[in-house]
Amino acid sequence: MIARAWRRLSPAQRAIVERAERVTAEEVAPRAAEYDAAAVNPVESWRALWREGLLASAVPRAYGGLGLDMPTYAAVIGTIARGCSSTGMTLHMHSTVLRFIDALGTEAQKRRYFREVVEHGKLFGSWGSEPAVSQSFTFLVETAIRKNAGGHVIDGVKYFCTMAQGASYYMIWCARDGSSDIAKALQLALVPSDRAGVNSDGKWNTLGMRATFSPTVTLADVHVGDDEVLGPPGGPMGIGVIEVFALGYAAIYLGIADGALTFAADYATKRVVRPENIAVAHDPAVQRHVGELVAHLEAAQHVLERCAEQWDVADAPLRGVLSSKAKYLATEAALHVTSRVIQLVGGRGAYKDYPAERALRDVRTATLMSPTVDRMMETIGKHVLGLGAGMFNVGR
Repeated sequence: MIARAWRRLSPAQRAIVERAERVTAEEVAPRAAEYDAAAVNPVESWRALWREGLLASAVPRAYGGLGLDMPTYAAVIGTIARGCSSTGMTLHMHSTVLRFIDALGTEAQKRRYFREVVEHGKLFGSWGSEPAVSQSFTFLVETAIRKNAGGHVIDGVKYFCTMAQGASYYMIWCARDGSSDIAKALQLALVPSDRAGVNSDGKWNTLGMRATFSPTVTLADVHVGDDEVLGPPGGPMGIGVIEVFALGYAAIYLGIADGALTFAADYATKRVVRPENIAVAHDPAVQRHVGELVAHLEAAQHVLERCAEQWDVADAPLRGVLSSKAKYLATEAALHVTSRVIQLVGGRGAYKDYPAERALRDVRTATLMSPTVDRMMETIGKHVLGLGAGMFNVGR
């Protein structure tokens, strides 16, 4: 219903979104239920995206990628999430790592890693969450990276490690020498998936987003070379890339909810009930519910579009505000829509034969991702009150 709502896209931009629509309908969506049930990485869907060039959405054109602007990018990942939320989410995680490489990497690193994506379809995971640290309000990292004679060594535990055993490289969020001054010590390292010392418990049996396969991983004495460290300590802060995560989440949540509502509307037009022998869609109550849900989605979509359009000219603090607005409204709208869709469809909405219950589970799980609702509202409020602050408080 809102898939084509990005009204200001040029014909060339829209052609890329249409490419995403086609591959999602033909290859990604048909596999979604199977990957969800098995709770495994959507490998074949990733390969389909690579064949269409979409794994290189965030690779600059100079290196053979699509180099998508933010509105087109958000439209693409939202479109894919309509068919499979986990595929959309993993593409977003991968693409955000590529943005960090573009912003912080050396020329040699860019040539090396971007080629891996464009020519070989390699994926990059981003592992920042930790079981002992709450990042709802204060951004902290306990995983330590220390210099040694042969380069560097990493020790720590990460959880929600998206694309574990599926991505070729993992971008590990570390603190230089274990420092708590993240503003100066935050270090990113690109670790090959087969590197010694990277060990997972393999446990991933969750409510939703099951095909993101994100178990807990222990990094014990993991060695990385100087050419695998991305940027200087503190480099990831203040460059306006961290904020991309939340903006992309907004697009994904709305894509999931849009897919669920589209299913419900189609179901209502085809489901005939007795004794009237007319489609459910003719019930005025159903019409009112659908109208309300469409209004919610379109309002959140409008804010997402405006925030994405302002992205390239915004500095890092403003990007934090933009992504907070988009994610907050998308969160509220997607939770409301996916819940009500189950009610619209009725008892059959709870069946796993239909995508409605999967959409509800995926949105409910995805909205737990940082920044939290409270933090987003605080960020927006501080901006309005002239008390400028970034998306996260930086722990010291």
